[in-house]
Amino acid sequence: MTQIKAAFFDIDGTLLPFEATHLPASTVDALARLRKNGVKTFIATGRPPVHLPYLHALDGTPFDGYVTMNGQYCYLADGTPLYTKYIPAASLQTLLPYIEKEQLSVGFVGKDFCRFNLINDLSRDFAKKLELGAGDVAALIQHEDIYQLSAFLPPEKEAEFLRRCPGCLAVRWEDDFCDILPAGGGKPNGLAHTLAHLGLTREQSIAFGDGGNDVTMLEYAGIGVAMGNACDAAKAAADYVTDDITADGLAKALAHFGLIE
Repeated sequence: MTQIKAAFFDIDGTLLPFEATHLPASTVDALARLRKNGVKTFIATGRPPVHLPYLHALDGTPFDGYVTMNGQYCYLADGTPLYTKYIPAASLQTLLPYIEKEQLSVGFVGKDFCRFNLINDLSRDFAKKLELGAGDVAALIQHEDIYQLSAFLPPEKEAEFLRRCPGCLAVRWEDDFCDILPAGGGKPNGLAHTLAHLGLTREQSIAFGDGGNDVTMLEYAGIGVAMGNACDAAKAAADYVTDDITADGLAKALAHFGLIE
């Protein structure tokens, strides 16, 4: 097996349980040992950079870089950008009349902001937790790049939403909402550009995930690991299924592949 040199970790449901306020002790220890063994560590999340400061569970745990917004905005720990891919403004303009008519709550996500067209019962708690507000998104898309949409709608409405937002796809890691990405987007793009910057191949990477938006990443990485609490699609895509996040699953998988002792 090619020696693993880079490891990519989803956050919610992978590094820490949903709504947790701190990383499991075994995960903190495993990440430290992994880095000590010379493996670069990266976050690979559906969240945008603007959300990360609110995740205090990650405070004090260093990473070499970040694959955010499902691979649409990637950068090193010092802020150096590696890759960006935004949704065409024309697609967003086509979408606006539909979400206004249907009164759908959609977050328009850029590098440093997430602004909703409106906030409703589905999105209120999410917006409050992250201190997000609503505003004139029609004006926003005229002068800001939008890398991702956070659309609060059930799975059965995804197809119609995408018809109204041409050139996009949907990935989901929460029941209440899905992330809308530009066509061809996804976490593998972020991994590919990050690995290229490091001079590494995909065979030299390992990725950990649990949700539907992790499926293509688990398929892309040299080794894809699904958490025991992962959805069925993620487990099917993985090379290895470890224990639940609350049962030291991450540390056990790293030990299984000889990356830590």
